[in-house]
Amino acid sequence: MLNEVPTQERAQRPRIGSVAYERDPGKRIQIDGYPLNQRDEVRRFYISEGPFQPFMDNYPYGEGGNQHRRFQYKWFKIFPWLEFSPTTGHAYCFPCFLFSTKPHGKCGSDTFTLKGFQNWKKVNDGKNCAFLTHMGQTINSAHNFAISCVADLSNKSGHIENVIVKRNEKAVVDARLRLKTSIDAIRWLTFQACSLRGHDESPESINQGNFLEMIKILGCYSKEVKEVLENAPGNAKYTSPPVQKEILNTFARKVQKTIREEIGNSKFCILVDESRDSSKKEQMAIVVRFVDKEGFIRERFLDIVHVKDIAALTLKNSICCVLSDNNLSLQDVRGQGYDGASNMRGEWNGLKALILKECPYAYYVHCMAHQLQLALIAASREVFEVHQFLQDAIFSINVVSVSAKRNDELIDEQAADIARQVDLGELESGRGLNQIGTLQRPTDTRWSSHYKSICSLARMFGATLSVLRRLAIDRSLSVYARGDAKGSLNKLLSFNFIFVLHLMKEIMAITDTLCQALQKESLDILNALDLISSTKELIQKLRDNGWEPLLQKVNSFCQKYEVELPDMNGMYVDLSKSRKRHDNTTVEHHYRFDIFTVAIDQQLQELNSRFSEQSMELLTLAAGLDPRNSKSFDIGEICLLVERFYPADFSNQDRDQLESMKLIKTDLRNRMGDGYFRDYMIVYIEKEIAKKFTSDEIIDLYDLLGSRRAKLKLTGK
Repeated sequence: MLNEVPTQERAQRPRIGSVAYERDPGKRIQIDGYPLNQRDEVRRFYISEGPFQPFMDNYPYGEGGNQHRRFQYKWFKIFPWLEFSPTTGHAYCFPCFLFSTKPHGKCGSDTFTLKGFQNWKKVNDGKNCAFLTHMGQTINSAHNFAISCVADLSNKSGHIENVIVKRNEKAVVDARLRLKTSIDAIRWLTFQACSLRGHDESPESINQGNFLEMIKILGCYSKEVKEVLENAPGNAKYTSPPVQKEILNTFARKVQKTIREEIGNSKFCILVDESRDSSKKEQMAIVVRFVDKEGFIRERFLDIVHVKDIAALTLKNSICCVLSDNNLSLQDVRGQGYDGASNMRGEWNGLKALILKECPYAYYVHCMAHQLQLALIAASREVFEVHQFLQDAIFSINVVSVSAKRNDELIDEQAADIARQVDLGELESGRGLNQIGTLQRPTDTRWSSHYKSICSLARMFGATLSVLRRLAIDRSLSVYARGDAKGSLNKLLSFNFIFVLHLMKEIMAITDTLCQALQKESLDILNALDLISSTKELIQKLRDNGWEPLLQKVNSFCQKYEVELPDMNGMYVDLSKSRKRHDNTTVEHHYRFDIFTVAIDQQLQELNSRFSEQSMELLTLAAGLDPRNSKSFDIGEICLLVERFYPADFSNQDRDQLESMKLIKTDLRNRMGDGYFRDYMIVYIEKEIAKKFTSDEIIDLYDLLGSRRAKLKLTGK
């Protein structure tokens, strides 16, 4: 597979992932495939990342022969230089990959660098162990020579230029102080989500941007810093844009490494969402959720990747690449959560299905609050009359609230209407009652905003009509403005509009309580599931017994505002059909069965389909593991959870232990480049981790990753 494309050509191709170079030893390019002037940079990268040593529950069996042997994770501790590729199932040597050729032309074996080793039978063979044979018995072996080369490249103080120049201690201290100042400025600006660059960073500019201006401020408060900055050599000021990006990248890599260490060998879940940023690029964010070594649930922002398209296969390949770059395995994923888009949660070709094919225990569970909003919005759009009502309501609200003058008129009319109804005894007076408000606009993805918008329109219906009537006859307005007002007035004064207004108000009154409850962080799983079930029951009750009360409210409302009532026993005329195709449908049948019943059925159908039985059962059984509620701990349900959902994660001995417990315990920015944007996001979101790093740690890693003009370490240290 590696020989299908020339190595030079593949080395020049940009890759999608967390890092610049492929970490999987079975897929990465050999060092000699890179240009000569780039090889040391590649080597420094791999040295900073360390050997690729993924943990797997079951490593693949070796190919060929009758011995059923496989790689052992404990070999990593015995041979720290060892690497393993999940792609090929072979073992590799990390130092030999970096320096596989001796200077006198004696080439070592390419088994541990290119082909890979898989004959596991020869590992546990005493003195003839294949790994010991590869290492060699003399210091001049190819393996030991490669290890010494790695040590030499890592120890910059021993490089020939450092030995010859012999930089004095003050020069190194000054260089570190300059770099520390830049690191502190970048750290603070990133934590505050501030931009680094300025529009004009020339020396004559009065505002050179946040980063350079902060460097000046830091210099004003420290005479030592000021002198060092003013006397800095032109090629080692550490304030250029490339240096800013490099420092930020150093932070991001340390954050990701810390997250990987927090996960350890534990299982984890992935939360993925994609969105188009201000520069019209599709960005995919990946969050990992896991239980750390201390037993606390953590959610960490792992990476954000620019994807060329949002096809499910593209997203899946990008996710696998990010996990591999961070030494994580897709086989350890035990849950996946996305939004409701078809390319994400499709049963057959969606991202959910593609990941389930490789990891059958990566169960899909959607965010409940987001899922409910998606379900209700999707349901409303399926009924034409409801969809048209929402469009008309939004249009009318925009006409009335388009300017401050019209909004003031609406408030005045509402105040007069409230006073009139209080005098007639239609409204009760008291402290906090009958407060004056404005019409609220709904947003597409927040169902609660639709409910608030409908309630405000029903409450201010009379005031809205008064404003629209005044606008319709105001000659000082343009013909278009008067036409919009008349059109809105005709829509609001129709029985169809008022009927759907009250219908959606009744449905949303039931679902809004659930929407608000699911967004609370303190809500536990069992209460959430109970709320979902009770919501379905209330909607079903509305379907069975809610027609007559609803019709009475609509008729009373129409009489109040002098809206013509249709003859419910008359024939309904469907304008979308020709007269020859009209049936004997009555008006009452149309409103009761074609709108009322269908709208409610759509709600129930969407709720049932999106809250699948499998995810509901999984959440119910998993609730017994909630550390916040020890009373919910049920050994029987935990055993059922293991048996039904995660049989391969528990051995027979583990299951026997659980069964024993069951018997004992019976009652208990748009111009930012992709890499720069990614690094900034990681450091900003995971600032809790990033703030733990000292400036000296960042300086040491920054120094390791590249060849620096100013020396940042003293010779011999």
